[in-house]
Amino acid sequence: MDSSWSWKSYALVDVRAKRNLENDDDLPEAVKETLLAAGDQYQISYEDGWLFGELPDLQHEHYGDARKLGYFRFALNEKLFISGRRYPLQSVDDVRQFILRDKIRLETPLDLFHVIFRRFLELLKAEIAKLAETLDSIEDHIVGDNWQGERERLVPVRRQIVLFHRHLTAATGIFRHIDHADRRAFPENLDDLIEGLSRRAETLHAEGEQLQQRARLLQDELMAKLSDQSNQFLYILSIMTAVLLPTTVISGLFGMNTGGLPFLESPHGFWIVAFVALFISVMVYLFVRKIGGSRR
Repeated sequence: MDSSWSWKSYALVDVRAKRNLENDDDLPEAVKETLLAAGDQYQISYEDGWLFGELPDLQHEHYGDARKLGYFRFALNEKLFISGRRYPLQSVDDVRQFILRDKIRLETPLDLFHVIFRRFLELLKAEIAKLAETLDSIEDHIVGDNWQGERERLVPVRRQIVLFHRHLTAATGIFRHIDHADRRAFPENLDDLIEGLSRRAETLHAEGEQLQQRARLLQDELMAKLSDQSNQFLYILSIMTAVLLPTTVISGLFGMNTGGLPFLESPHGFWIVAFVALFISVMVYLFVRKIGGSRR
């Protein structure tokens, strides 16, 4: 790694880190405001030789949920790269490990920025690939007969896809904005880097959008199957209600404690009434089945 420039990393939840940034007279006020902002907002700007802003990154797998996104704040010029985060971030730590193990050599702070954001896109692409594999499994079950319980698998997958797609939309919007800014103010190497990262982000954004549409179609198909199953249950319940209704009416009539009930003195009265109730129930069942078959 070239010793002519340095990398300073700050944990922004540390009061001492905030104090050091506030007292650094070499930093422009716009850079300080971005690094010390109370809220999180994706942005990227170029001013007075400084490229600074806030971009997404995945949270570190050992300190949080690796599928959740965090915020990576940065500022760089020709001699210095400053990074800040509230929580440990995966891409930043991966690049740091690459440098310590001498796997990569970075000649400028701009190269470091490029490697960090490219690493984020690689990790996000891997997560999207995992979600795509899960959708493949869900789709196989939905198309087949073993689709029960797939809704519990599909809901968190679709939620994660929506989250990734939302942050990719913000990232591509940021790069598109700076890509269409006054490019005469950019150094040539910065112009090429922004254009390359913009293309990478837009490609991944398109993949995420296709995955989101696919998850929506699978959810619609699953809901159609659930609706069809509910209709079948309601149909069976309607048949049972119609079949048992005559028996209920007859048993209710003969259960009244009043005089003049037929077959009261007959030794075969119970069997006659039972046969009549069964006959009526069978006729109602056949009638309901015929109506249901004609409607289908």
